[in-house]
Amino acid sequence: MQGDIVREVQLKWNADSIIASDMGLITQVASAFEVVAHLEVTKTGVRQLVKVKFKEEKGPDDLNGISYLEVEGPLNPYPLPEVGMQGYVVVWNKHPLSVAAINFDSLHVIPPYVIGEEGAQITIRGLPQGVSGFLKAARLMLPPDNVNVVDVAEIEDSIKQILTPKQLEVAILAVQSGYYQNPRQISKKELSELSEIPRSTLQEHLAKAEAALVEWAVKTHLSK
Repeated sequence: MQGDIVREVQLKWNADSIIASDMGLITQVASAFEVVAHLEVTKTGVRQLVKVKFKEEKGPDDLNGISYLEVEGPLNPYPLPEVGMQGYVVVWNKHPLSVAAINFDSLHVIPPYVIGEEGAQITIRGLPQGVSGFLKAARLMLPPDNVNVVDVAEIEDSIKQILTPKQLEVAILAVQSGYYQNPRQISKKELSELSEIPRSTLQEHLAKAEAALVEWAVKTHLSK
């Protein structure tokens, strides 16, 4: 059924669009504002964990001075980043676009995403009705320069076709265990022990899965 199809949508804004909007207030304070996680979601705003890189002579007080942001504090046990430095802060974001996303059922904004001098990109995921409603709201408040809509089910089917069940199993475990994070959270030796798969076999599964996914991604991009 159409209503059961989950859609994933990537919205992109170029630098000029961000600077010309009220989002540009963030770029005046920080060269990068990366929303790492949503700690709490309410009908009036989102409590976010943000990795921020402050501009010279700018700091938490300047971020707190933006009308739709409220700096709640540091990420314990770490202190607030100092003026001109980078670090983590917890903020309440009450920007109308964030509130709009909250007010649509079965719709999720997927962290991480960055607002910076080069523009912004966010990914939303949900049922067609919620996605459509949010896109209409976004086009009124902050029209995106590019919208890319895909059916998540189609991606999942494609991945299942190009990977063997074992390759998919190992790839999922690697992602969930932080193998592809930077810095890496688990070694191949530890991943081998966790999966109870010999290291050489694990490495072969990962290598083939990575090669197949890269080839699929490139072919998909070139076919557009």
